[in-house]
Amino acid sequence: MMLRIREHHLQLPFWHVDTGRNMKVLYAIRVIRDLVNKLALFFFPIFLFQLGSVAPEFAGLALTSFQKGMIVIAGYYFLAQLTVLITALPLGKLLPKLTHERSFIFSYLVRAVVFSLLLFNQEYLWMLAIAAVLDGVQSNLFWNSYHTILSRVTQKKHMGQDLGILQFLLQLVAVLSPALAGLVARYLGIDILFLVALVLSLVGAILSLFLELRPEFDVVSKLEFFKWMKEGAFRKLSLSFAGRYVNDAALLMWPLYIYFLLGAIDRVGYLYSLSLFLSLVATFFIGTYIDAHRKKNPLFASGGILSFLWLARTQVWGVWSIAVVDVFDRLVSNVHWLYFDTAFIRRGKGSQALSYFIYREIVISFVGVLFWLLFGLVFIFSAGWNTLFVLAAVGVLLSSIITEYKE
Repeated sequence: MMLRIREHHLQLPFWHVDTGRNMKVLYAIRVIRDLVNKLALFFFPIFLFQLGSVAPEFAGLALTSFQKGMIVIAGYYFLAQLTVLITALPLGKLLPKLTHERSFIFSYLVRAVVFSLLLFNQEYLWMLAIAAVLDGVQSNLFWNSYHTILSRVTQKKHMGQDLGILQFLLQLVAVLSPALAGLVARYLGIDILFLVALVLSLVGAILSLFLELRPEFDVVSKLEFFKWMKEGAFRKLSLSFAGRYVNDAALLMWPLYIYFLLGAIDRVGYLYSLSLFLSLVATFFIGTYIDAHRKKNPLFASGGILSFLWLARTQVWGVWSIAVVDVFDRLVSNVHWLYFDTAFIRRGKGSQALSYFIYREIVISFVGVLFWLLFGLVFIFSAGWNTLFVLAAVGVLLSSIITEYKE
């Protein structure tokens, strides 16, 4: 379903419905996945921190509870990204035989196993390490197929509208999810959220059965990846991918920072839901604007504002200052990241779509490994929050150099 505005004066916007079966199923699969993320994984850093803070001493080191908690967070995501990096090419080579449909199904089934481990094995950190490895595997299985198929089923001239509608659906799902998740986590425990996520993952696997996709003929290789990396245009593109990841990783930690300030897990969810609700309506019109205006001025402007907001986060201390920063962040993010997603999906259209998205994951996972290693080191020797927010501000600026045109 795509939103489209006619150019006649005094004409209200009307819906342009995409009746493609694969598009509808793909939307449903992504919405289910994001619902899982907002319900169970929104508070996941808090869960990891609490688990790590009561863990025994690491290698005989005299660490505080805070340091141990942050090390467990860094360790989990480090292992997950390292797994993505190691398995990207092997799984990419297997994908033509596996098919995209099965890749989605296996991704959701592996994710269900991850939530099972988190649900039933919270006392042993080595089980958490297994969950992190499986998390990396399911990430590769899902995102490479998802982006490849999305680039094929969307029309290039209407891609901003398609992604805008998808973003609107994801935000619609997410408006109440953090607040609901906060209530459940406080009164019933995070365990229940993992159980719900497990069930929804199985639903996602069932939905994947309804996809009807053409065979994949693109072939990936280590040699081709290094050939791409020798091209200046792809290296520049890789910098924008790296910037996006640093922003997203820092944003993953934002609920934990709010938790430290407010001291209550449900209040974190309330604030995030409020910011999502206030920014929801703007998403309707941004996709259409992007399709009509290909200039990068809004991308640069929104990137500058988002960078400033990351720096402003170093000065927030109360409920209202957090709420104001979050609301402005969500409003500006709707513009910036929709421009970004539209550009990188358009860039991937063509016969080598799978190669493009797999090589992108390799770049991102390499950056992720370095980021979480640095994250752990920073929080061992200091609180590190200001450093994290400054890195995110730089990451947003790097993301602004993306271009949809192949040089």
